[in-house]
Amino acid sequence: MLKKIAPSERAVMRYLLTFAALSLFLPIRLETGLVLLRPFELIALLTLLIGLATGRWRRLAFSAGFLLLLPFLGWHMVSAFSVDAENGLRELLQMSAVGAFAFVLAQEASRVDTHKAVNILLFGMVLILAYTITWHVAHGYLVGWKHLFDPKLAFSFVPIALAGLLIFSNRAKRRTLWLAWAGILPLLVLSGERKALLIYLFLTAALLMRGRLAAIVPAIAVGFVGLFVLATTVENSYVGKQLQTILHPLSMGQHEYLAATGKYAPGDTPSNVQRAFAFTLSRQLISEHPLVGVGTNQFKNIIDTDFSGLPGELRLGIHGEFQRVLTENGIIGLSLYVLIWITAWFRLSRTLSWALSHGLIGAAQARLLPLVLLVPCAFYVGTEASGTRAFVTLSLVSLLPELTRHGLCLSLHRMRRSHPRSMRHPRFLASPLPGNTR
Repeated sequence: MLKKIAPSERAVMRYLLTFAALSLFLPIRLETGLVLLRPFELIALLTLLIGLATGRWRRLAFSAGFLLLLPFLGWHMVSAFSVDAENGLRELLQMSAVGAFAFVLAQEASRVDTHKAVNILLFGMVLILAYTITWHVAHGYLVGWKHLFDPKLAFSFVPIALAGLLIFSNRAKRRTLWLAWAGILPLLVLSGERKALLIYLFLTAALLMRGRLAAIVPAIAVGFVGLFVLATTVENSYVGKQLQTILHPLSMGQHEYLAATGKYAPGDTPSNVQRAFAFTLSRQLISEHPLVGVGTNQFKNIIDTDFSGLPGELRLGIHGEFQRVLTENGIIGLSLYVLIWITAWFRLSRTLSWALSHGLIGAAQARLLPLVLLVPCAFYVGTEASGTRAFVTLSLVSLLPELTRHGLCLSLHRMRRSHPRSMRHPRFLASPLPGNTR
């Protein structure tokens, strides 16, 4: 039997897990000769030690979501050791921290209160955003709030957390959340964080269209028209340029022009040029090593060795996990990686179908949750450089079905205790969106 856990003990683990995730947004890091250390590694180790020392996991839970992570992480490390021993050891240490976090989360999935955890995450990210904006304004940056690399990621994840709360909020709270939703749009535009703005645009369309795919596409098209109008009318040159790169992504990124002239082509940005160069090189490497790839982290080694004469802004790693995995870990690695995402989608959909059939949620909530959580996360890892954040996001995605099911069961249990005579047709604790019932 599972050991009965006191509410205070549950709260401790909930806060530790959420603080571990929030620590990835903090500009606190320690460069060592081998690895880059953040508070995340220490908190993940602390949660593991507390769980083992207190005996709260009498029976270990090896859920499908956790087990699906192991083949990919294992192949990732084998690929790292194929490059050299130091590289393999560095990845082994990083994957140990990520694995500890995923293991603890898998054990705590049946106890963690997901609604409270999301509120803690959202509150923490809002504080981080406030610090980021204040720091930039204090240093003279009225726009382009991207000089603090780690904290700027909160611009992408605040809309995801806020959208998750919007799906299950009651009518009174939903008005406040929609005001907050409208309020973050100008902040995203001024930040210049393009992926955050695209995530916001997709989520807005999904929420307004209540998850109906046939209606989401036209809504996104209307959103791009709005971006076009904004790009042509905004007076700030930086904001206008960032919006133009969203509207015309294929016309940017002329790395040959930069290599030949030492200057960027008109309209280009360093980020787009680097992505274009990385895509060209990775396409060549994929054709030469399709099955197993060149090896984890070998892409950066090849750039430093064979392209040392290029400008420093081009000699960076691949910004996109799907592209990086195929380049460095080959078709085998990409198959294991994509399997996690596809399985998470189908397992989450099955969980939501179960909840819908039992009257715990409405039809729109069942449609929206996979779109709100999985699509933005896939876009994030598909456009961001590899690292601990990408692997933690993958762990959360793989364990999302377990967390969702236990969160729904927890709410049902609370309703049964509060209203034992009114559970013939149970309904999820938070009110469904209007018109979303079956």
